[in-house]
Amino acid sequence: MKLLLTALVALLVTYGAQAQLKINEVLYDPSNTALAGDANGDGVYDQVQDEFIEFVNTSPNTLDVSKVKIYDFVISSGLKTLRHTVPNGLTVPGRGALVVFGGGTATGTFGGAVVVVDLGTAGLSLGNSGEVIIVEDSLGNVLDSLNTDALSDNPNESYTRNPDFTGAYVQHASVRAGVLFSPGVMTTGMPFNTTNLVRTSASRAAMRIAPNPTTGQIQLEGNLANGQTLNVYSPIGSLVSQKALVANSADLSDLANGVYYLLLDGVQDRAATKIVVQK
Repeated sequence: MKLLLTALVALLVTYGAQAQLKINEVLYDPSNTALAGDANGDGVYDQVQDEFIEFVNTSPNTLDVSKVKIYDFVISSGLKTLRHTVPNGLTVPGRGALVVFGGGTATGTFGGAVVVVDLGTAGLSLGNSGEVIIVEDSLGNVLDSLNTDALSDNPNESYTRNPDFTGAYVQHASVRAGVLFSPGVMTTGMPFNTTNLVRTSASRAAMRIAPNPTTGQIQLEGNLANGQTLNVYSPIGSLVSQKALVANSADLSDLANGVYYLLLDGVQDRAATKIVVQK
């Protein structure tokens, strides 16, 4: 009996952990306008290969996602088909993301997220309507599901939770105008956690900012345009403020004491820069 109870507790702990894996963004209808639908970043538009599902680990702890399975369930026929099994040995950091693409070559950093590419010819086979996406762990427990029948048949962009992790599904461009998807990063464009932020920033030049720590007023080095937006993020990637640059300076004095990350809007060759506000 003791051994049985021990096994049962272990099973419940494992399931409880894996149940923290949630669908956060789905692209089942990539735009076919030029490369507007090239979600995997390989320079080629492909209806199958550019489909993706983004998952988030809603817990603060590292999560083993080995053998997690993605099914599609056709409502009209009741047919449930296995479309992808996550490889063994993969883990997702706390508050981090996992992205599964339908195929192709995933090109880019994707916010430092864990990225998997389906190797089959059918990819994820995500239908535009009449379908439920079902995600199960290796034991067959349902972790999450999404009924795409309740969404647009032909959005030409992804559906994402707004806010990330907890919100209802909305079309992506309704959150960030002109941005059709954001695999591996939050709708703000920031990585999902600080670990990913540092990983993503490692290969890019950070902004030089002084003083740091600061009591409020900061000066940025470089030839920057007046009015350019400086985005201020919390350590978990939430946008907390936006500042317009004036003569390469910005005022952070309205922020509470703490650690923040700064990123210039629209500047792709800059990394997020860590700054401490200490008044």
